[in-house]
Amino acid sequence: MNENGDVALPVDLVTISRTVAHALVPRAELPERSWVDATTGQLLGQLSLLLLEDLGDTDPAPVRDLHRIAYRLLDRNGRPDPRTPPLHAYEYMRTLATVTHSVAALYTRRWAGER
Repeated sequence: MNENGDVALPVDLVTISRTVAHALVPRAELPERSWVDATTGQLLGQLSLLLLEDLGDTDPAPVRDLHRIAYRLLDRNGRPDPRTPPLHAYEYMRTLATVTHSVAALYTRRWAGER
């Protein structure tokens, strides 16, 4: 529960890891656009959830840069839409997966000693 009395959703690192792994599997061909869009939606939700958590010290430059990149990816103006070429949508999804993986690693490092 946070200071506003809201109950926080649990962070399911297993599901996040699976989504990231599926998104980053090397492929010989572009996957179906519907799969890319669905996976992108999952990753957007997972990254948003992770960024609500206490990730520890955000002062080091690499951590600040990671936060900046994550929030830029979450910005609605930069997301793919139905007119976005399939390759660009796929590359956005893969970048989103990589950043989600990095933020999940921060979360894991932050809370590893407290569990």
